Amino acid sequence: MLNFKKLVILNGVTLAILVSVSASAEEQQYWADFSDPLAIYSNVGVAAGTEGVDIIASYGSYLAGQYKQKLTVEAKHDLDYYTVDYLVLNSSDDTGFIFNSQWGTDKNNWENANKVSMGLIKKLPIVEDNITLYPSLKLGFLWGEQLKDTTYVTADVTVRYAVTDALWIGVIPSYLYAMEGEDLSEWDATAEIGYQFVEGFAVSAHVNNDNEYWADINFAF
Repeated sequence: MLNFKKLVILNGVTLAILVSVSASAEEQQYWADFSDPLAIYSNVGVAAGTEGVDIIASYGSYLAGQYKQKLTVEAKHDLDYYTVDYLVLNSSDDTGFIFNSQWGTDKNNWENANKVSMGLIKKLPIVEDNITLYPSLKLGFLWGEQLKDTTYVTADVTVRYAVTDALWIGVIPSYLYAMEGEDLSEWDATAEIGYQFVEGFAVSAHVNNDNEYWADINFAF
């Protein structure tokens, strides 16, 4: 259930990001490629599906030289929990440093579970750029109520196939293994299809191995 306190927090975060976006809009006039998880742009979006409504806001900018950054904040499943992700991209070789975090989720009979992870991701175009792989490897830490403090490693490969310049399909297999703490060895997978109507507007639909379905709409700045 949505409540007033959570809504105020989310609106504050979203407003701060939008103010930053407006201040730098004239400097950010590159194409927002929604199919590319390493593309740097600012956007707001909303998603809805079997688990409720998500609200998304990102701020992307140049750092210095070949380095760019992107901060993404999401309120998930009717504001039930939150994610904060950060990416620093070296655009000269399409390699990125990633920080992912999840706060206050209830899963596997755990309450208020939190996790953070950091690692590297790489863009690998193949088959004349129609198919692109984005392998990543991260080290993370999980903690919360009713679970042991857990150190884990996660590996995934985002796969994107560009059907046309505007239409893409993809799949993301992922594996998580706990080295200490909880006994975890989990495979997950998500499939998606998306269409970019114009430079700053796209829609996509997703399904995962937990039989969760959702669709999102994103607007880039």
